[in-house]
Amino acid sequence: MAESKIYLRGVRAYGYVGLLPEENVLGQWFEVDAELGVDFLRAAQTDDIADTIDYRHCITTIENLIKTSKFALVERLAGAIVAELLKDKRIKNIRLKVIKHPPIPDFQGSIAVEIYQENTNTDDPPAAADDKYITAVYTDGSCLDNPGVGGWAAVINFQDGTSKELGGRVENTTNNQMELEAVIQALSFCQPYLKKQKIPLYTDSRYVKEGITSWIKNWQKNGWQTAAKQAVKNRELWQRLYVLNHPNVEWHWVQSHADNPDNNRCDRLARQFAAGQNPL
Repeated sequence: MAESKIYLRGVRAYGYVGLLPEENVLGQWFEVDAELGVDFLRAAQTDDIADTIDYRHCITTIENLIKTSKFALVERLAGAIVAELLKDKRIKNIRLKVIKHPPIPDFQGSIAVEIYQENTNTDDPPAAADDKYITAVYTDGSCLDNPGVGGWAAVINFQDGTSKELGGRVENTTNNQMELEAVIQALSFCQPYLKKQKIPLYTDSRYVKEGITSWIKNWQKNGWQTAAKQAVKNRELWQRLYVLNHPNVEWHWVQSHADNPDNNRCDRLARQFAAGQNPL
């Protein structure tokens, strides 16, 4: 268990989680308190955000899940928030409380649920060991028929000459969604390394690169609407990517189907996954 903790108090958002019809239609305010077990002792000495978690991402994650979830039970909402936050392996454990004021006749109080969970996912590599320095990350997505069956892939290169390849298949998706999913999965893998080093990430999707480095700022200011007052497409994926993004990610665009072997490798892997193969 981490010796140091970060406390988030009074994170509020309006949502539609509830068993009662009034809750589903009219909605209500939810308030969340979170106790995050995070080893930030190094940050206490370095004053470097890379040595701790960015609690702004945690707050945004909580708010977005409250606003977008359609669960019947507040217990399910609490579980979803904890599961999403624990994707950051730097968070060792979470104690989380969700509070709401249900529209029950003659009841003027509040109800709250509290959940505690350890981070038991050890699939990710150890935090940026000296002999496992990431030199570059490449991602790509593919979709048959668009929309249709899709695949995503990532190639992660290490300084010692080794590589890690990731990939997956998704039914009923689009090319842009697969481009986003590839980056999301790559950054999920890279989280332990980002606190120690800068990581160049290469995508052949201008949609992804411009979206995360430029457009997303205005989308958030405008309540997730475009300049044309239209709802932002793939909002859930963009919100996941925003949480995983880090100051140490260096975003680059690379020409697709050119002479870059890693980009071409990602393209082949993504197409194979979309076709129902598992090349890894």
